[in-house]
This record gives sequence, structure tokens and C-alpha cells, in this order.
Amino acid sequence: MTIENLRLMRLDAEWASRALLLSDEAGWNQTQEDWEVFFRYGAVLGFAEGDRLVATAAALPYGESLGWVSMVLVTSAWRRRGLATELVRECTGLLRSAGRAALLDAAPAAAPIYAGLGYVALSTMERWEGSGSGESVPTSTVTYQLDGEAFGADRSFLLQNFLARAGSKGFSAPTGFTILRQGRKTAHIGPLVANADEAGSLLEQAVAAVAGRVVIDVLASGNFLLPGLRALGFQRARPFTRMAVGISQLPGNSTRLLAAAGPEFG
Repeated sequence: MTIENLRLMRLDAEWASRALLLSDEAGWNQTQEDWEVFFRYGAVLGFAEGDRLVATAAALPYGESLGWVSMVLVTSAWRRRGLATELVRECTGLLRSAGRAALLDAAPAAAPIYAGLGYVALSTMERWEGSGSGESVPTSTVTYQLDGEAFGADRSFLLQNFLARAGSKGFSAPTGFTILRQGRKTAHIGPLVANADEAGSLLEQAVAAVAGRVVIDVLASGNFLLPGLRALGFQRARPFTRMAVGISQLPGNSTRLLAAAGPEFG
């Protein structure tokens, strides 16, 4: 079948299970609950071949000033035909037409493609993977305002969603916090918002609470955490580049946003 036979659509939540099949095919860590965030709070676009979903991308607004582009997926039989590029262009347009900057976290192979759509590199991020010990660690209340100040926009709806999930845990410090939640394949730590004095303890608490494998997406501002992660047995898995259209520097107080909520959420 040719590209002309595909339908570009704005998808509703009835497509969520088919979207999950795409992220599973790619070996990604997103759950059904992650996909539901995009359908409820953002816009999910896709190409469909009849009733079969073959490509997706999502735009997730955070307040009035910015939004995230992510979940760029194409099933193997339809790759390298420009579907992902078209979907990113459309998602970017949705955010920009509403006056929002568009941001994303790009894998190395995709960064040149996004640059061709006007995205510029603002920072870097690295995924690190390790294991926890499954200890019973006390949890505490997360202050959403701290995230908004560090990230540069209110995404309390996202953090509330994370913490409402079965098995999720929050860890807090006087001026910081982190969240541990379960992904499709591994647990995920993030976001991590803190100053240098608090960050190490928050990270250690979260890692200790994991029973099994866990990932954390460390931003450039959190590179001082890497020796501690190595000491805990973590290894570098893959790099990303944080890119944007519509702004020339990271929003918020990036020195306090040390680890991301994930490349799909920023």
C-alpha cells in the first residue's frame, strides 16, 4: 500500500490500545496510563491503514507558554517514508498556532530531522539504567509548585496522574522531590527537582524503593549525580538532545530540574 492510502487523523481514546501496540513494538517503556495522559490532556495524531494504526505523534500542552512533542512512532513496515516527519510537523504546528513553544527530547538519529523542522538544541539528557533493592522506604508529599518553578510551566496534572498510579511513590526534601513510578518494562525515577544538597538523598531513596530494574533520565544540570549512579551500579543507556522551537533557552530554573519525567513528558 502507498502513503496516499493512509489517513492522517486526530485520534481519540478508542485508539489507545492500538497506540500501545506501537510503543511495545519499539520496546519503549510507556504504559496504557501514559498513553491515556496524551489522549486526555493533549492531542494524538496518527496515520492509519484501515483500522490499523501505523504511526503516531503527540502534542502535550503545559500551561499557555509551552508544550511537548513526543510518542513519535512508526511501525517497521512503514518507516523511512516521511510519516514521522509529517506528524512532528503537525504536532509542532498545533502548539505554535496556540502561541506555545514546542519542545522535545530527540534521540541522536532523529535530531537532524527535527533540526530541519526548525528545532534548535538547548541541552542534553542521558538515560541511565540500574537496579534497586526493594526496600520499604517511607514516602512523602510532593509539592507541585517546585516542579512548576523548575520546569517553567504548570504540569501538576501530570504529577498527580503519576502519583495516583498503583505502586507509585513520592519522595520529598525541603525544596525538592522526586517520583518513582512503574513503566511497561522498568520502573522510572523522575522528575527530580532539588538543589545539590538534597538530590543525592532523594535519588538514593527512590533507587532503594525499586524492586528490579529502573531508569532515570539525567539532564545536563544533574550531571553531578552520575558518580553516585555509577556507585549504585547504574550504566549509561542512551543520550538525548533537548530541542525547541519558539524559545532560545530552557524555560524555568533549569539548574534545579535534574532529571526529566521522561523524554515523552519533558
